[in-house]
Amino acid sequence: MKKTFIIAILLVLMISLCSCGNKEKETEEAVPVATPEEYLGTYFEPIAGRGSIEVKGNEISLNWSSSAYEHDEISFPTDYDETNKRINYKDAVRTRITYTSETEHTDEVIYEDGTGYFEIGDDKLIWHDDKSESKETVEFVRNVENMINPWTYTTDLNEAINNSGIKFSPPVSVPDGYEFVTYGANINGIIEAQYESDSNRLVIRKSDLYKDIELNGNYNNYSKTWSENFKGLNIDCSGDGESINMALFSYGDFNYSICVFDKNSEKVEGNGISVDELTSIIAGMQ
Repeated sequence: MKKTFIIAILLVLMISLCSCGNKEKETEEAVPVATPEEYLGTYFEPIAGRGSIEVKGNEISLNWSSSAYEHDEISFPTDYDETNKRINYKDAVRTRITYTSETEHTDEVIYEDGTGYFEIGDDKLIWHDDKSESKETVEFVRNVENMINPWTYTTDLNEAINNSGIKFSPPVSVPDGYEFVTYGANINGIIEAQYESDSNRLVIRKSDLYKDIELNGNYNNYSKTWSENFKGLNIDCSGDGESINMALFSYGDFNYSICVFDKNSEKVEGNGISVDELTSIIAGMQ
């Protein structure tokens, strides 16, 4: 009996040791791989000029502005994938910050289950986000010390043309209710004109290099896409099928983008412009 009791004690000890060993192994496997130093730093989105990313330790934080009154903040708990040489993430949290006054704001959690990955190349951080409705990747460039912001804003058209290197004649007329706000110039070869109504923002861009989403930075997902034709010019339109929130076309050596956004980001579509308003804009613009 004594011998049997001793054997039983030994078996219990062996099981306990094995169990502890497995727990230690599980704990070791759960520790995220450190982010390589080459990834660390601050990056910004150079075309739309609305996003910035900071890579620090095993966490990435992103700030994406949709207007002067609203921006999204996303935190990405990360784990470096040594096999594929990229930063994977899951359980990313996206929070929308909306300012109701200069000092007060509301916070709304959009999601808490974001997944995707980042990869790097030529000092660019490329974001592959599974939550992106457009399924397009977004590139961010490294913000080195004393780097100049590529965008400048002015009400002087000649200044905008000089800063962008793009000749531009703004439309003679815009839809009723819209008023001119500013010209924007990107040193990478983009010029824009911004107009606002009580609820919407109208942005017209022209470039000899960039086109489509790369030109306008509009990653919204629209329910309808179709084509319109104006004096032989093919225009790719997006919106709800009746009003147009995004129009893309090329003429000669230049690419154009016309977008309508809700200033309060309450809706993506249904607040666009009509075909007649679109063609009126195009007819008076170069």
